Amino acid sequence: MRVVLSPLAAALCLAFVAPSFAQVSPQDDAFLLGDALVLPSPDLTRILAEDAKAVGGAYRYGVSVAVPQAKAGGHWERTAKGDWVWSLELVSPAAKSLDFHFSRLFLPESAQLRIIGEGKGNQRVIQPHEVAGGAWYSPYVAGERARIEITVSARDKHRVQAELASVTHGYRGLFEGVEGQAKSGSCNVDTACPAGDAWRDQIDSVGHYTFSQGSSSYVCTGTLLANTANTTTPYFLTANHCLSTQTIASTVVVYWNYQSSTCRTPGSSSSGTPLSKTIASHSQSGSTLRATNAASDFTLLQLSSAVPTAANPYFSGWDRGTATPTSAVGIHHPSGHEKRIAVENQALQISAYGGGSGTTHWRVVDWDQGTTEGGSSGSGLWNQNKLLVGQLHGGSAACGNDLSDYYGRLSVSWTGGGTSSTRLSNWLDAGSTGVTTKAGYRAGGSTLIKYENTADYQIRDNATVDSPVTVSGRSGNMPSTLKVNVRIIHTYIGDLIVRLVAPDGSLYTLHNRTGGSADNIITTYTVNASSELANGTWKLRVQDAATGDTGYIDSWSLEF
Repeated sequence: MRVVLSPLAAALCLAFVAPSFAQVSPQDDAFLLGDALVLPSPDLTRILAEDAKAVGGAYRYGVSVAVPQAKAGGHWERTAKGDWVWSLELVSPAAKSLDFHFSRLFLPESAQLRIIGEGKGNQRVIQPHEVAGGAWYSPYVAGERARIEITVSARDKHRVQAELASVTHGYRGLFEGVEGQAKSGSCNVDTACPAGDAWRDQIDSVGHYTFSQGSSSYVCTGTLLANTANTTTPYFLTANHCLSTQTIASTVVVYWNYQSSTCRTPGSSSSGTPLSKTIASHSQSGSTLRATNAASDFTLLQLSSAVPTAANPYFSGWDRGTATPTSAVGIHHPSGHEKRIAVENQALQISAYGGGSGTTHWRVVDWDQGTTEGGSSGSGLWNQNKLLVGQLHGGSAACGNDLSDYYGRLSVSWTGGGTSSTRLSNWLDAGSTGVTTKAGYRAGGSTLIKYENTADYQIRDNATVDSPVTVSGRSGNMPSTLKVNVRIIHTYIGDLIVRLVAPDGSLYTLHNRTGGSADNIITTYTVNASSELANGTWKLRVQDAATGDTGYIDSWSLEF
């Protein structure tokens, strides 16, 4: 059964907001092509000319295109199970990625939102607890075409609210190379390289994020911070020049663990070219502005939901003292691409931004390994004790030069402008303990190491496939709380039997033909593998025990 949804239908209120955007010329207009709404193209000639003149600031990757009310109704369809699915397909020609701004989104408990892009595995599944009920910004999907689907039970159909205002047309690849160009400079150093070995905790505290301002969308970097109460409140430090208002903070979408699993040789062509697939493991939307101040260029956000446990977040320690670090490390997302690490082996200098006699910033005179780029803005700087001492404001460092970068000093941001909305102290030391240093921690109080396989393994009808992960350099047995993170893309998961295979062949059943017609297994299992030696080749074995539905292992990992 197919029901055309009018804009005024009570079952799903789609009140399309159509603000004016300068980059869409007045004569352009959206049109329907079959069931797809084709949006007008942005003026990329003008946009690229603006980018060429930009100096400093955040790295722009996309521009907003309004969704017109009159041509976007979508349609309802009843499923065989009796649920209802509303869907709308949109095309923004030549876009490298799409993400969506809902001026209002409410999903009752029985509902699920899916944003499905082109190609396998290119979709986002949003549950009700991830949506607060007001304005909401989605994570991206790659490509120029996407379908939005909301599935809901018949009893809750009337409770769904969705007001789609605009689409971000990503004209620069959000997680991929710009066509005809390299990605971030090849001198950048992957966090998987030896330079990152001593910094695994700090690497896990760093997130890449997008945000929208006016009609443009940008990327910057931020860091999860510890607080003196040792809670997992998701305080996220970034730069004031990236964002400084609640309006913009509401648009934030954070991506975790977007980093290469291997070390590509710095300076090689592979280090400067796109990865074969995107590997950001988790995303989350929305934040509250807690404090910001331009003097030391800091902004502190509180993310709207807890960081997903399966993302293995680390809450970085910090040092608000005034002692000059004898060496430093920066961890960042250059040009919005995969996470990298930069190393400075010499002492920092106290400076004004850009140089001079001021005291608001740390100056990295020149990096000994790696560099920073646009998109690195807001990223953290750690001293020789692995404690964060500042966040990136800007500078002229890049592949091919030895110029300086400048980081706002945490000691200056601590007192900021003297109020709770302009300083860090009220949030990171709410109990007024007065400590000058704080050690970092994880939610469970322990440091986990991840062993991961992100290659795709096809799951065919009535067949079995193994995906291997090799553990080495560990002593003794596995823990009784081994975490097995699984991401399987497959329709009708009731067909599947999923087992963990130990190096000696022992089997641990994770999923045994449950879930019926539900799609995809994206979850974390806890396995008592204490009788198994840790080192060796472990396998995720997936058996499809029926016909009619297929899929693939997208990724999986062991954490202990």
